[in-house]
Amino acid sequence: MNLVKTIGRILPVALSLAVLVACGDKKTEKPAPVKQAEPAKVEAPAPEPEKPAPFDFSKFAAIKNNSQVFLTTRAEVEAYLNDAFAKVENGQATSIEFPNVSSLFELASADLSSEGAAIIGMLATKFGQTNMEASILVEGYTCDLGSVAYNDELSQRRAETVKAEIAKYIPASKVTAKWYGKRLFKKFKYGTREEYRRVNIRIQ
Repeated sequence: MNLVKTIGRILPVALSLAVLVACGDKKTEKPAPVKQAEPAKVEAPAPEPEKPAPFDFSKFAAIKNNSQVFLTTRAEVEAYLNDAFAKVENGQATSIEFPNVSSLFELASADLSSEGAAIIGMLATKFGQTNMEASILVEGYTCDLGSVAYNDELSQRRAETVKAEIAKYIPASKVTAKWYGKRLFKKFKYGTREEYRRVNIRIQ
């Protein structure tokens, strides 16, 4: 009987211990952290090389060319001006030397040819890229055929035609027109009579 009582006393205590062991605090295992994928590295594009600023020809004066040689074709004028501007752009010069240019006319005509208009447009456009501290002089001439009065009027119309063409590109105030008719026919030593029917253009 005593044995039964003893077991009866021990049994509840044993059960309680078993329950405590069974229900004891268990450490909650935390899930392993998920490793985030590293963002892909985006390389910045290489900076574009800086483009040099357009060359500012307005800082440079056109200087007078005292040469008595007058260019009369578009190819001659274009080659001369390209060379003059390249020298300034490359630091070989600090001013633009403009050529003397002539526009030739047909007999008794004050109308510019397409070649003459192209030459004037090229010259005036380039001149307009300088500071225009210089000015342009146009001088009208004729050959020796006809009266003095007729040739005076014809050379005036030729000079005014060229001035008006130049004024399409630069202010007309920068251009002075003069005319001499056939009065200076003997001053020049051109090879043919046709070459006297011209307007000379100079930078002064």
